[in-house]
Amino acid sequence: MRKFYLIAFDISNDKIRRRVVKLLESNTTRVQKSVFESWLTDKQYIELKHQIDNLIDYSTDSVRYYNLCQNCIPNIRVSGFGIYTEKDELIVL
Repeated sequence: MRKFYLIAFDISNDKIRRRVVKLLESNTTRVQKSVFESWLTDKQYIELKHQIDNLIDYSTDSVRYYNLCQNCIPNIRVSGFGIYTEKDELIVL
């Protein structure tokens, strides 16, 4: 069963940030500069988080993972230009 995740980060080092962005862009949908969304299975989420954990500097970087419940997703609102992550989207890690 896939769950909907919102992933946001604050990474100070340009090289690390580029690597994390590249990883996220290959597995999720970028909705803002440092915010990504995706439908992931538990296995996909664990693998993605593990890969990111191996890249970041724990003393300066922060990555947040929000699992949004099925009832919360219809309440997402976007003002201005926005990309919507569709439920049918299939992500394979």
